[in-house]
Amino acid sequence: MTGTRRQGGGRRFETLLARPLLLPPSAFLTFSLRRLARVHPEAFARLGEYGHRLYLIAPTDLPLAFCLRPAPVDGEIRLVAAKDAPEAAVRVRGRILDLLQLFDGTLDADAAFFSRRIQVEGDTSAVVALHNALEAADLTLADLVGAPKPTRDFVNRGLAWTAHRWRSA
Repeated sequence: MTGTRRQGGGRRFETLLARPLLLPPSAFLTFSLRRLARVHPEAFARLGEYGHRLYLIAPTDLPLAFCLRPAPVDGEIRLVAAKDAPEAAVRVRGRILDLLQLFDGTLDADAAFFSRRIQVEGDTSAVVALHNALEAADLTLADLVGAPKPTRDFVNRGLAWTAHRWRSA
């Protein structure tokens, strides 16, 4: 009985320890999202009511999940431990590389869905709205990380090279 109690306590300790480590990347991603909303307001306007919904982006190959609320002004992206992920209007699961390629349009969303590279649960109309907004904005991964305009091509090539090496490893 003591061993069970210790094990449960250890998991709570891990969770408490991990939360502060997730704050800086969450703040950076939220800052980038809000910057995108200022630069591409038309994309966020396309979301309409769906911009205030919670989307859970859950990489199957990472112990983390991204809680995305793409509201035009006060949107946020919060990293959480996958096991602590909240309920969301939509849950999108897949390998991190597939999810990133969906974001920047280098992976066809319909093909990824029908080939089961990604799984979608919840409000499909919210997912369609998000997909349409991303497609209309024509964003890249360099946009997501807030790379300055002169460096975007370089950043995108570097990220593409890294993704290719990661996928073939």
